Amino acid sequence: MEGEFKKLLSRNDELSKQEATLKKEYSTLLRKISSLACVLGKTEAEVETDEPRLISEAAVARAPALQWYNEQISLIQSLSQEDGNVPIPPELAESYKLSRDTPLLHRDLH
Repeated sequence: MEGEFKKLLSRNDELSKQEATLKKEYSTLLRKISSLACVLGKTEAEVETDEPRLISEAAVARAPALQWYNEQISLIQSLSQEDGNVPIPPELAESYKLSRDTPLLHRDLH
């Protein structure tokens, strides 16, 4: 019984360390995405990005997998027109909270 408990305790410690590592990697990825968005925002200053827009039919014809993104954009547009809020699914709530609370590096903001 004690051996079983030690195994479970060890497994719990291992999973806790993995979770901490994954959260750190997620935060790093968020910073990189924010940096990339900032750079793209500066290089494409004349492109309107306030409102999402559908991917062109020509692009979808070349890469049919992009149709899924058009469906998602349409869904977001319809949800935001209804009440202005897009619901966060429970399984994504923790990731959303981590994303919202992750501070950006100073160099990512400029």
